[in-house]
Amino acid sequence: MAVITLTSDFGLRDTTVALAKSRFIRRIAAPLLVDISHLVEPYNLTEAAFMLRRTHQEFPAGSVHCVFVGSAPKEGIEYICLRSAGQFFIAANNGILTSVLRGKKITGARVLDIRGIDPSDVFDLFAAATAHLTEGGKLEMLGPALTKVKNLKESQPAVSQHAISGHIVYVDHLGTCVTNISKALYATHQQGRRATVETVRNRSIPKIYERRADVPQSAIAAHWDEYGMLCVIVGKSGGEHIKGSNQLLGLKINDWVRIDLV
Repeated sequence: MAVITLTSDFGLRDTTVALAKSRFIRRIAAPLLVDISHLVEPYNLTEAAFMLRRTHQEFPAGSVHCVFVGSAPKEGIEYICLRSAGQFFIAANNGILTSVLRGKKITGARVLDIRGIDPSDVFDLFAAATAHLTEGGKLEMLGPALTKVKNLKESQPAVSQHAISGHIVYVDHLGTCVTNISKALYATHQQGRRATVETVRNRSIPKIYERRADVPQSAIAAHWDEYGMLCVIVGKSGGEHIKGSNQLLGLKINDWVRIDLV
């Protein structure tokens, strides 16, 4: 069974997702179509990359990941396919895939140029390339070698003697604010010192929890998520609705977050 993931900013109100899926169903026998998300913020390449980067490793070798964010036809646009760890990644050459595969080895890279397929029909182009790959076709048959892959401009945490400074890169449906500060980076620089987490509006959080379930109900806290990234969260229990940290603290994407070490 062909495993194909779809990531887009199409939303769920309109028929666009169904139309995209119909192209894969027409070309591939019994495809297993998995929606990573269709609620990516419109045109937000960084958010799309964030979502796929957190999920693609859970899929089996041979899976094909199609990203439609930023893929609308325009003059000079390239559509590409990259191979890494036995999986295939299809998107526009706009930096999404290099962000998804940051730190991973890329073992193949092609520009999609398939005979008989209108390159302006992105749904059909992606579906045709996916059908070829899931049937065991070689990546090299999809088009010429890719000579230059674009990169997204993504800021990295800054480290000083007494602080690690980063920013919020994602806010989930619970209002959890995910930062770009990793536990590995923190462990390298902590050196036995006590840590506090500082945010905009002079909010100081005195403890970083290892497990979300340990955070007291309604408490604003810092937490290392399952991917080892620092998050600002609100403890919940008993099913009672509580606003997320984004609402309670007024946090949003690109706001700074800092770990102070004393």
